[in-house]
Amino acid sequence: NIVIFGETGVGKSSLINLIAGEDIAPISPDALPCTTEEHAYEVEIRGQRYTLHDTVGLGGGSYGSIPTDVAPAKKLKYFLTKMSQEDGLHLLVYCVRGSRATRAVRHSYETFAAAISGMKIPVVLAVTCVDDLSEAGDWWRRNGKTVESIGIRFDSHACVCTLPG
Repeated sequence: NIVIFGETGVGKSSLINLIAGEDIAPISPDALPCTTEEHAYEVEIRGQRYTLHDTVGLGGGSYGSIPTDVAPAKKLKYFLTKMSQEDGLHLLVYCVRGSRATRAVRHSYETFAAAISGMKIPVVLAVTCVDDLSEAGDWWRRNGKTVESIGIRFDSHACVCTLPG
């Protein structure tokens, strides 16, 4: 079980499509989010089966079709706790837009860090929307210390271009 999470509009569904090698998760360039509830996608990579969980974006607000009765951060915390107790969590992927990896993402980081406190689950940072492949290789070299300086820690990281082609 791999859970993909992050702010609204950072490309979580696009990352799932990239990992799967095909368009299995709906994506949208529109202002309103298209993922309104958690969805599990079964994928096979090099003969190994994985379940990728696409989650509602944190900070989705009260616009559009995302229910506002339960805040997305609370839903994520509940989902992570439930997954760890029932099916097991094997990897968390925190998606951050390359241009937004600032102190503004720290609140979301603290939300999931509190939810998994005491669990031994690896967490990786996926820096998305680095849409120039030549740029992707240099992004962490230029920005990694800034991310670390705001108190965000991960087991590993990847800078990815999720545009098709």
